[in-house]
Amino acid sequence: MHLVTGATGIVGSHVLLECAKRGPVRALHRPGGDHRIVERIFRHYRNDADTLLTAIEWVEADIRDVVALDAAMKGVRHVHHTAALVSFAPGDAGAMRQVNVIGTANVVNAALEHGVRRFCHVSSTAAIGTEAPGTPRTERSPWHRTSRTSTYALTKYAAELEVYRGIAEGLEAVMVNPCLVLGPGIAGRSSMALVDRMRKGTRYFPSGTNAVVDARDVAACMMALTEKSPVGERYLLVGENISYERLFGQFSEVFGHPAPTRRLRPWMLAAGWRAEAVRSFLTGSRPFITRATAGSASGQRSYSAAKVEAFLGYRFRSAEEAVSNIADFLRKPAH
Repeated sequence: MHLVTGATGIVGSHVLLECAKRGPVRALHRPGGDHRIVERIFRHYRNDADTLLTAIEWVEADIRDVVALDAAMKGVRHVHHTAALVSFAPGDAGAMRQVNVIGTANVVNAALEHGVRRFCHVSSTAAIGTEAPGTPRTERSPWHRTSRTSTYALTKYAAELEVYRGIAEGLEAVMVNPCLVLGPGIAGRSSMALVDRMRKGTRYFPSGTNAVVDARDVAACMMALTEKSPVGERYLLVGENISYERLFGQFSEVFGHPAPTRRLRPWMLAAGWRAEAVRSFLTGSRPFITRATAGSASGQRSYSAAKVEAFLGYRFRSAEEAVSNIADFLRKPAH
């Protein structure tokens, strides 16, 4: 029996599909959550989706609820911990600590209690350290907290420490650090918020660079690493290092819009997040851009997947393939 936390998220739903191909899988979703997106994703990829869906045992359980987690963990051999709160809004700081740090500690504790054989934790490039300009970041890049470190990054780094604590107590765990994950998912959530914006078209693009990875690759690597990796290792999962100009251009092409031509300078983004902070304070709504996302959008970053490529012999899909996959998914009816 496999267990997937955060099973309705972009990564979680793709891991769930990989697990269902192999046999029974238990899927955790928050109380009141809607898992119809999983059915839609399965049907996007597989003609035998209805059969695979019968392999899933859905369980309502919040990872902050230790009693519910204890019940869900019974009989489980492999845990794929994908649940997390991704936000750069200052108002979500407390919730991120509860979900990303305490929630991960709870999952680790339950796995230890029930003798789970293997554990794979989904971290983030936010928990990867920095390098000199022009040097790709790796699993060994030194991580330092600064005044500009986002709360999300702090909580993902702290979550890794909880996994290391579990390893010290006997848990056979590995970690993956994906970059920006592109794949079908719930509208407005994670990278689908960016996709929603791109579907409407835009004339602007940030000046920075980032790395993207296809959700299918994240799921495939997680399954292989859970089985094969030495305990305690962490792996960057990177499909392609890419500029926002090129990424936005690819989205614009698949959605039938002109490529953006106006570069957003750092000072423009700085003015934007300050204006958004005022607007969100006055209206009580969520800011579209924050100080953390503005800094990220103008930053120049690249990451290396050499470690996982060498260990698994894996070839990652390109950004273009990931973008096309999302567009194909959105063209299909939702029912």
